[in-house]
Formats: sequence, structure tokens, C-alpha cells
Amino acid sequence: MYRFTIEGIEHLPPTGPYVLVANHESGLDVLALLLLRAPLRFLAETWMFKIPLAGFLFRTCRHIPVKPGDRESGQRALAAAEEAIREGTPVAIFPEGRLCADGMGDFKPGAFVLAARTRVPLIPVLLEGTGRAWRPGTVVVHGAHEIRIAVLSPIVVGAAPPETLADQTRRALGDARTHPPPTEAVTQWA
Repeated sequence: MYRFTIEGIEHLPPTGPYVLVANHESGLDVLALLLLRAPLRFLAETWMFKIPLAGFLFRTCRHIPVKPGDRESGQRALAAAEEAIREGTPVAIFPEGRLCADGMGDFKPGAFVLAARTRVPLIPVLLEGTGRAWRPGTVVVHGAHEIRIAVLSPIVVGAAPPETLADQTRRALGDARTHPPPTEAVTQWA
């Protein structure tokens, strides 16, 4: 059904924490990021933890619940993400905070605040094709789809404020969308 092409895997640190940020086109995005085989801890909406089997797996894997629009929930999620980083675990965040199948939405600040506070590498990942493969709000998938997973060069955090990090990430993702880098790619079928 899907052909995943992974580019730039060499940009993922082999060990240690980092903040991975990816655009969010579809429910397939988590599967796409899992194909990177990194020990990621995801920020996920609280309703996902209430699904019988999925919720059990989310809690067992120590993913981090967050309720969009709830400031206290966001602060708890940020604290849990900082703890994961201190433990040496990479954290994955979809900074749009919602599905945007037809382009990138506005970025929420959480991922960039986390990177600025912890000073770990910020790794942008461009996901293309998941929104066409599985449209938000539908359960039907028609035909085979090509999905591109492009791990981009890390953004050096240093003393940059969260707003600057968000701008750099958006620019990197936009550039990768319009000018794919000439790198070796790994293809997997799912």
C-alpha cells in the first residue's frame, strides 16, 4: 500500500537526546517516524491514551500526553519532555499540534521552547505524501502511495530563542519540500 523512502538518516544522532520536529499531514506520520528506528518518545493528544489497546501501549512506552489548548497540560507535557531529554531519550513533536494535510500550519512554541531549554540538537523531518495516502477524517485508503521521509540537517540551538528556532525549522522544511537533497535513500514497503 505504501512505499516509504527515507533520506538523510545519517542526520540522526546514533545516541543521546534530541528534539525531532516533523510536519503533520496524517495519522500515518507516527508510523513514518517509527521507521527511523529511533527510540522516540512522542507528545500525543490525551484522547489517544483513552483508546483501549493504543492507550495501554502509549502509557507503556512512556509517550507524553498533552491536551491542545490547555496551558496546564502543555506545561506538564513540557516538563515530562524535559525529563525524557535528561534521561537521554529523544522526543518527537509535531509542532503544528494538528493535522495539516495540504501544507504546513502555524507552529506552536512547545518544541522550540524544549530545544532552547535543553540545548539539545533540533532535528527537522519533512513528511510528504502521508496526507494523500490517508486523508485526515477518513478511514479509506485508495491505491499505492509514495511517502517521503527526509531527515534534515540538525539545527544548532545554542542561545537562539524559540521563535528563531521555529523560523529556522519552517524554512528548512519548506526548502526541503521544494528542493529535495541529492542523498541516498532507503526504501521500505508497508
